[in-house]
Amino acid sequence: MATSEKNTRNKPKKRRFYKRKRFWFSLLLFGLLVAGIGFVAVERYTRPYRERAETYDLARINDLEIPSLIMDRNGKEIGRVFVQNRSVIPISQVPQLFVDALRAGEDQRFETHDGVDYIGVVRAVWLNYKAGETTQGASTVTQQLARNAYDLESERKAKGETGIERKLVEAFLAQRIEKRYKKKEILEFYLNRIYFGSGFYGIRSAALGYFGKEPKDLDALECAAIVGCIKNPTNLSPLNNPAANQTSRNLVLGRMVDLGALRSSENAKLRVTPLKLNPKPLQRGTTHLYERVADEIRRVLGEDALAAGGFRIQTSIDGEVQRALEQSLQRNLEKAEQRPGYANQKRSQYKKSSGVAPEFLQGAGLMIDHQTGEVLAHVGGRSYEDAPYDVIELGRRPLGTAFLPFLYAAGLMQGLGPATIVEDEPMDNRSVMVGGREGILGEWGMEVAKPSYEGKITARRALEASKIAASVRFAGMAGLENVRKTVERFGLPMKDAELLPRLAAGWEAASLKEAVRGISAFAHGGSTAPMQLTIVDRIDNSAGATVYRRDIRPPVRLEATDDATAFMVHSMMRGSMERGNIAGLADRMVEKPFTGAGKTGTTHDFSDNWFLGYNGRVSCGVWIGFLQSGKSIYEGAFSKDLAMPVWEDAMNTAATNFGGKIISQPESVVQAEICRVSGQRATPYCYDTYTDPATGATLTGPSKIAEYFRRGSENLPFCPLHSGETAADAGAASIGLSQLAIIDTTPVRSKAAVLLGEDPYYTEQVMLDGAVQPSMRNRTNVLDSFDLGDGEARMKLPWPDRLDIDPE
Repeated sequence: MATSEKNTRNKPKKRRFYKRKRFWFSLLLFGLLVAGIGFVAVERYTRPYRERAETYDLARINDLEIPSLIMDRNGKEIGRVFVQNRSVIPISQVPQLFVDALRAGEDQRFETHDGVDYIGVVRAVWLNYKAGETTQGASTVTQQLARNAYDLESERKAKGETGIERKLVEAFLAQRIEKRYKKKEILEFYLNRIYFGSGFYGIRSAALGYFGKEPKDLDALECAAIVGCIKNPTNLSPLNNPAANQTSRNLVLGRMVDLGALRSSENAKLRVTPLKLNPKPLQRGTTHLYERVADEIRRVLGEDALAAGGFRIQTSIDGEVQRALEQSLQRNLEKAEQRPGYANQKRSQYKKSSGVAPEFLQGAGLMIDHQTGEVLAHVGGRSYEDAPYDVIELGRRPLGTAFLPFLYAAGLMQGLGPATIVEDEPMDNRSVMVGGREGILGEWGMEVAKPSYEGKITARRALEASKIAASVRFAGMAGLENVRKTVERFGLPMKDAELLPRLAAGWEAASLKEAVRGISAFAHGGSTAPMQLTIVDRIDNSAGATVYRRDIRPPVRLEATDDATAFMVHSMMRGSMERGNIAGLADRMVEKPFTGAGKTGTTHDFSDNWFLGYNGRVSCGVWIGFLQSGKSIYEGAFSKDLAMPVWEDAMNTAATNFGGKIISQPESVVQAEICRVSGQRATPYCYDTYTDPATGATLTGPSKIAEYFRRGSENLPFCPLHSGETAADAGAASIGLSQLAIIDTTPVRSKAAVLLGEDPYYTEQVMLDGAVQPSMRNRTNVLDSFDLGDGEARMKLPWPDRLDIDPE
């Protein structure tokens, strides 16, 4: 028994397997085999991405933006869109405090890794596994730089790859960048490129855009707020989402404590400190037109594409017309500021650094093809740099006398006509209350220093001379409610306009776009230019592929009025260019013949100048005034002196490519001779006394004019004012036709055809059978018997034989 126990004690124990050297050796060999197989597999799998990473040109890593070229309709470059609002600065101007905040928020091991943070990768994988979804990223600053500099995300989408595949290319490219550049260079590239939200690219743009400071002046709270935007610039911007930005910035502040860049006590205080924003963003070297083009790219392709740039943008703009409009506008605005006694701020006096909005004189111009709705020229303001406010898109100002064509169209649609007589006499301003309550209503519309009243005049004369009192009375004849409804049909915003007489004086406001579209109806048979105006026709990317093309559809227009009304108002405006308040303009137009028309627009207080006009193809409008309401340009600032020359220059420039289309008389309109004094049908004795502008002499001449009428309304009574008797013939005992006009009697009829030659009394229309037609009885106006429409038959008389005279 004892021997057995002893033998058992002396028998050596068997070693466990994990303590044997052979096991560990085998395990090591197996591990090496697995690692080798894994390495080969990973190497083969990642090789395409590593090789692709080698293809990127690291020398171009700091190419911050490829501009998009803006081409006019003729293929000429007219500008470039630099979308990213940035300003490049050296890393020496970035405070260490911001670099610490960046490391805390985005890349804690930036100083030690080779472009990829392997610890961060493992940590992100573990946290995402625990969460069951992707909640953590592990991209280093260098990886983010690689992704943004070479637009790897767009490349991934184009190739249809996964996010992991893009991450692999990104990681290998980041390692190349780390080998090529120093850490400070990488930081400089990154901070000048990265998007910080709210349109701010780069650290300087963000510092100015959010806080109005240079980067070197940022405090810890502001640094953390800017860095907090990086993960989701749009949603974490302190301007867009203050609460979300506070959460993000506090996370950055806490990590700054972990890095030793911030004390715990400072962190506790800053976490509850309100963030004070003071946006003073960089102003880009751009124009209102370029902004409209950028808006269109953003709308059709998105913000990312806009930021990437590199597009070739084909527009409807005519480069020559655009330049002519810009230059003429600048020239005439400067001319106004140089006028003796000009009391407003001049552009040369404005200091942008003052932080105060400019109050100098502004202007805008718009030209469109009213057939297609294409914009040919767009000048949204005097200076985008000083005032990035697009008057065409955003502004509305009172139309002044530019409203009159729409007013007269309303009257013509109510049965009035160009020959309708209106009273041009002084009017008490209390009935209109424009510019005050006392005194006589002003006559600024004639645009002369000493306007005169002409008594009873035709509606044509009232519009041609831009008469205020006469136009107010004409509006009363048409009915203010009818005026408002008609003007709305032209697309002008009159729905809420008060039905007061001041409506007729151009009291209500409209935008330049609305006014130009509205005036185009008079050149287009009563229908306006298309509601949708377009600038961009086609967008090609850097590879030459078309990524957007304007969808051409039948245009939607407003049917403002009938073609008869449109043409009659057109002819009245045309008359203002020949003998009205802008006489001589037609002669200065390059297009021959120029069949277009235009209308001045001046407000009662001289705060706004307009000129609206067109030819057969295009419509153009010009506005001059202030962005602030209630400021007068100067006393007697007429649109024919300020706005009209700009319109004239633009239209004359456009004549080469957009002239030649005739505005013709429609079949719904007929012409007849009337007396411009009475507005009735003219007789051979319609003469008028007038003053010769050259000599000052008083002269007498025919008062006949050709007038347009809606077909069927041209048979007016004959003029009752001009009888044919002269002053020498008139006497107390004589009875002329002027007296006969009040005698209630039947005229004596001729019994034989005795008249040879001309027939000034229209006797060839008289019946020869002696019968008196019932229609001729009980006339109150003898001259009414001359009416060709009273049913009498026309008699044809033979030509007389040749008269031979014996010389002896």
